[in-house]
Amino acid sequence: MVLGPILRSVTRYSRGQRPRLKDLNTIVRYLRRRRERGLPVLSPDRLSTLQAWGRSDPVRKLEALQTRKLKATVEYAYRYVPFYRQAMDTLGVKPADIRSLADIHKLPITRREQLSENTEAFISHYPGLVATTVSWTGGTTGKRIQVYLTSDEFEFYTTGEALGALLTGMFGPADILQIHFTMDRAIEAKVLTSAARKAGALVLTYGTEGTLDDHLESIFAEWHIPGKKPKVSFLMASPSHLWALTRRAEEKGYDFHDSGLERIVTGGAMVGEDLKRRVRETWGDVLAEGYGLGEVLPCASAQCGKSDRLHFSDTMGYAEVLDARTEEPVLPGEPGILAITTFYPDREYMPLLRYWTEDIVTVSPDRTCVCGVTTTQILDVVGRADQMIKVGSRSFYPQEVGDALLAFADLVLPPRFTLRTEQREDAQYVFLDVEHSVPLSPEQVEQLRQRISDKIMLSQFWLVKVGVAKLVVNLHPAGSLPHPFAYKHRYLVLTQRPD
Repeated sequence: MVLGPILRSVTRYSRGQRPRLKDLNTIVRYLRRRRERGLPVLSPDRLSTLQAWGRSDPVRKLEALQTRKLKATVEYAYRYVPFYRQAMDTLGVKPADIRSLADIHKLPITRREQLSENTEAFISHYPGLVATTVSWTGGTTGKRIQVYLTSDEFEFYTTGEALGALLTGMFGPADILQIHFTMDRAIEAKVLTSAARKAGALVLTYGTEGTLDDHLESIFAEWHIPGKKPKVSFLMASPSHLWALTRRAEEKGYDFHDSGLERIVTGGAMVGEDLKRRVRETWGDVLAEGYGLGEVLPCASAQCGKSDRLHFSDTMGYAEVLDARTEEPVLPGEPGILAITTFYPDREYMPLLRYWTEDIVTVSPDRTCVCGVTTTQILDVVGRADQMIKVGSRSFYPQEVGDALLAFADLVLPPRFTLRTEQREDAQYVFLDVEHSVPLSPEQVEQLRQRISDKIMLSQFWLVKVGVAKLVVNLHPAGSLPHPFAYKHRYLVLTQRPD
């Protein structure tokens, strides 16, 4: 009964078409029932049928699929999206000029400012399309961007997410999910919530309501619901919220072994090494990283189960890594700006060509991961080009500094700070201005400044150690910095009930 929808979906996908929602929903219901009965999601014969399609020359097949989808995307964007018709005409480029993936450099690069300042020009004029979902993304630059989706797009994304979760075991009918993102703004949280419900999971959507104590009580509580696990098994929170939950759990004396968490997923910002280490020491080996932007949904990257690599969704978009100055491709393994082209028909209402993310990444020269999956492998998300400072020849990013500042309870959280550099006669000075949340005596100010200096990565740089560069930490009252770094950890709830 389900083999037909599976084969039709795989066939349509391999041809660059969107699978029918009816077929995808049939597959999700089938997988959900098998999960509920404790059976393997796919029987061995059906699994072998699916695997057979991708065994022979997967790189060639993937590139052929991407080429078909790129050509269809450019044709669609030129015909129906005003911004791209005008931009391509200005460059003298026609859809027929895009014959292969190598021709993508002929297309215009899309900047964030263009999207935020002229959103309507990026909306498709294809007849019959109706926007039903909107989300706002501020990003680290703080400039608001509105992202619109049709009902079919949103349903396609959520059904695909549910299907993937059931196949991989990320979540299923027995799971209880706790989510701490606001549903009215975070499109990723909207998709995950709807997908989890399709997969049969129970979803607790706290958003930013309640206190840290409320959130912890929910995580550690016993839930006596037939067919469900006894405790929350899946947590989605921003890195800063995760920091705060961890610190508060230690203060309250919780035994982390009493938690039922099997997976923690973060969003809204990169996860620093300090937080990764802290999560392993407390909650255990449960952190699953990912990378994605609301602007280029559904092009996202998920952490491999057998390595630290992030698998980019190459069937839904094309990823380039470009030199920040020349906009030419960098050598494989070298850091560069990630530019993403969303494929039609996966992205229909607001397709984007070569979206300049400002995120600096490195990718593997080999597209086949150790797990056997063939796709673009992101080795590291280094930082953001538009917020980088250089000390000597080395680049530092405010996001890394913000991650380190999360460890200090006396500071405003999420951290409000600025980072700048100035060359003087005696040395290159790096100034870190930070807001504190509680009154401090002069002695406490000096102690906190020293602790911050010792903690952040900049202090370990050899130029700072030998005095060629000098780090200066300044503390300021809450709310006094006029233009702090727009730290992406924006969903932290600090209110706590008295013990």
